Parts: sequence; structure tokens; C-alpha cells
Amino acid sequence: MQFSHFLDKIRIRAEEVDYHDADDAEVIKCQPDLLPVPPLPEGPRKWDAFHLAGYWIAEAFGTSQYQVASTAVASGLSPGSTIGAVFLGHVLVSIACACNGWIGATYGINFPVFSRASFGIRGTAIAVTCRAVAAIVWFGTQTYQGGQCVQVMLGAIWPSFKSFPNHLPTSAHVTSSQLLCFFIFYIIQLPLLWIHISKLRYLFMVKVIIMPIFGFTLFGWAVGRAHGFGPVFSQGTKTTTTPAAVLFFSAMTSAIAPKATLALNICDFTRYAKSRRTVVWTNILSLSIPVTLCAILGVVVTSAVEVIYGVTTWNPLQVCDLWSSRAAQFFAAFCWSLAVIATNISANSTAVGNDLAILFPEYINIRRGQYICAILGVAACPWIVQNSAASFTSFLGGYSIFLAPISGILLSDYFILRHQNFEIPALYRHGRGQYWYTSGFNWRAIVAFTLALIPNLPGFARKVNSHLNVPVGATYLFSVVWPVGVVVASVFYLTFSFLFPPLIERKDIQPTFTSKDDSLADKKDEKDHSATIHVQGV
Repeated sequence: MQFSHFLDKIRIRAEEVDYHDADDAEVIKCQPDLLPVPPLPEGPRKWDAFHLAGYWIAEAFGTSQYQVASTAVASGLSPGSTIGAVFLGHVLVSIACACNGWIGATYGINFPVFSRASFGIRGTAIAVTCRAVAAIVWFGTQTYQGGQCVQVMLGAIWPSFKSFPNHLPTSAHVTSSQLLCFFIFYIIQLPLLWIHISKLRYLFMVKVIIMPIFGFTLFGWAVGRAHGFGPVFSQGTKTTTTPAAVLFFSAMTSAIAPKATLALNICDFTRYAKSRRTVVWTNILSLSIPVTLCAILGVVVTSAVEVIYGVTTWNPLQVCDLWSSRAAQFFAAFCWSLAVIATNISANSTAVGNDLAILFPEYINIRRGQYICAILGVAACPWIVQNSAASFTSFLGGYSIFLAPISGILLSDYFILRHQNFEIPALYRHGRGQYWYTSGFNWRAIVAFTLALIPNLPGFARKVNSHLNVPVGATYLFSVVWPVGVVVASVFYLTFSFLFPPLIERKDIQPTFTSKDDSLADKKDEKDHSATIHVQGV
């Protein structure tokens, strides 16, 4: 009895939305975080080009982007080719981000609701679970990296902290000081999870001002002290048993992997955008160029450190420890910690919050979901993930094998099968409507998703366990895991959809979007046949 009373206390109050055009009207009832975001002036669509560009620039300057070239260069690929691969990878994933971002800005819906159109009202659980698992593990590992930043800062303030006594066994894979700093960073991060998504643009603006300045300062220091770009940057591709083309595409895939989640959940943010058109160019330009610049920064600084100190390290925090200036150590670690916080919220906790909200809409909203993500992130024991065998890191990098097919299915469904037309009220109907399919599941999407995994599974298994006997061709194919997953899933999904056509009801309803950037023709269409939203609590 007490438990049922507790459930009633935490139950989320639903809201009703009158979604209508000139011909008919329909009431959508759902929890507020899942409802379409109305356009201005009624809704909180305040993200302009500056904020959207800031989102990606803030995402670009981080420790993972700094180190993105390390594996490829260590494997024998030249730094120049590695940077080219990083750029190509981000151009490809930026196209997916632009397309998904367009949908979010057009209809004001997030990824979990958007995926209902192709996977079904219930089948969307498959897509959101795949994304949530990756985001939870990444949240934990990113928090651990933030703890390492705190460790450097405390060591800069109190040098004696570097000799902090360790009372944990080796089997714990973490020292007492590392665990302490992990929870310090964890506690600092928790209040920021309370910020609503629509207001996160202010957090990104802080990072977009600080991090580029810090990056250019670090670049200037490296080139000035080393009197050039150093030996690492000028080295060519080394002869190895692996073909150079495979090394190139592996570097491309490594660049895509951290953004594979963002390629899905970007509409969680673009639903608050003022203009659809700015979503496209900001996603393509502001993603591909700044991240490539950060990769160049990593190569240049690593090369310079080898000249200055005679040490080769791709870890920016280890570079901080080499400096004699404690103030420089502190502020550099502070900047990297700021980068970790912004990335952790935008790419991880927010994604899990949206996913859990669609899975448990009566009890979990985005804010609650973010805190659940924080709890599960600690439960994942990220210090073991970071300090154990490289196989688990390879698993995280190769997790795009599951995310790529989802991207392919979503994009082919909207842009090809449905000709850019969604019936928004049907995305919230249970038991009926064109997105209910078979008992809430679209078997075409599920089968296409499963079949798209098959070509990359052998290479994925080899990536996780290098001792497995896998044909060399399968490992080479895995070097292009994300493009292969997108294309194969799209082909299978469209084939099944054309052979066994689902119910598709094309509604002549213009998107819930108004912007001064839209063309006059678009404005005329919206005036003649518009869709509006009115919200009231129930």
C-alpha cells in the first residue's frame, strides 16, 4: 500500500496538446518532456545559429577529440593522412547529424519520439536502449576523466597531494586519490544535470569562449617551444602488415565512433532551434572543422612534447604534469574538466534522460533520467573500464556497429519512404494509427537492424578479443563499420518496406515551425495550411 502511494506521489502529470490544421484536430496526451516543442513565441525555441555552432565547437574541444589521432599514428599512419581521415569521418557523421537535426527542428520532437515512426510505438525501445547503454558507460568514463582533471588541479594547488596514500588493493584498478577525485568531480557535476535542455546553450557558450582560446594558446606554446611542428607531425606512413587504406578507414571510424550517439540524439537539442536552415550548415561546418582542428592540436602538441621533454604522450593531462608552472597546470586541467562536463551533459546524460522518459513516461522525465544515468554511470565502475585491458575500450569504440543501422533506418524511413512527412499525433497513439504496425513493432526495421549487424559482427568480435581467429577480410570490413551499417540497414529496410508496404497515411500538415529565415513560399504554405499547438495541464 505504501509503495503504491509512493508511485502516485512520483507520477508525472500528463499534459494535453491540441494539434490541428485547417481540417481537423486531435488531442495528444503525454508527459511534457515528450511533447512537440512549439515554435516561438509560445515555445522555448531560442537556439539560433550561434548557439548551435557553439554546441559543436564546445563538443569539439575535449580530451577524446584531442586523442582521436593517437591510435592511427601509433599504428603507422602518417599524421597528415590521419587528419584527413578524421576530417572525412566527421563530414560523414555531420551529414547524419544535419538530417536528424532538421527533423528535430521541423517537428519539435526528440529522438525517442522520432524513432517511433520507423521502429513502432513499442519497437522504439530497441533503438533507445542501444543508445542509452552506450551513453551510460560513456558518462562513467567521462566522469572518471574529469576526476583525473581534478587530480591535476589539486596537485597543482597542493603538491603534497601527489603523494596521497593509497589504501586500495591493485585489484581495485583505482587508487584512493583517483577515487576521491572521481567523486569530487561527480558531485560538482550533479547540480548541472538540473539545467533544462533548452537552457544548456548558456553552458555551451562558456565553453565555446574558453576552450578555443585555450586551444590556440596551447598550440602557440607547442610550436614556439619546439621551434616548429616537431618530428611526429612530419613522419610518413610506416610500413606495416595492415594496408594503408585500412589504417586510413580505421582512423575515420575511430573519429566517427564518439559522434555516433550524437548523430541520433542531435534532435534532442535542435527541437529548440529557431530555424531549420541554420541547423543544416551549423551541423556540417561546426562539427567537421573544429573537431579536425582539435585533432591537429593533439598531433602538434604530442610532437612538440617529444622535442621539448623527450617524452611521447597523447594524454593532455600528462602534458600538464610536465610543466613547471603550477598555475599553468591548474588552468589547463580546469579547461579540460570544463570540456568533460559539457560533453558529458550534452552527449550522455541528456540522451539517457530522453530515452528513459520514453520507456517509463509515467514516472521518469528527462531530469530524473539524467540522475538515473549518473547513478548507473558510477555502477559501471568506470575506473575498471579505463584501466583494464584495451578490449573494453575497443568495445566502446566499436559500439557504432549498433548505432549505425539505427541511423540508416531512421533517415531512409523519413527522407525516402515517407517523403519527409510525419503524422505527429500518430506518434503518440497507442493501439492504433500508422506507427502502431504489428502490436507496436515494425518488423521491417527490426529485421533490417539485425541483418545490418551480420557483416560487421566478425570484425567486432575481433576488435573486442584479438585472440579470436577471424578472417582478415572481416577485420578490414570493420574499418568502415559505420558507413556499412548505415547503407546495409537502409537497403534492407527499404526493400522490406517496398515488398511488404506498411500503412502510410500522408497528412497535408505543415510542421509546427515558424521562422523569419524560411522562404516566402514556405510562409505562404504555412499561412494557408498550418499546424499549431496549445498546451494545457490535466
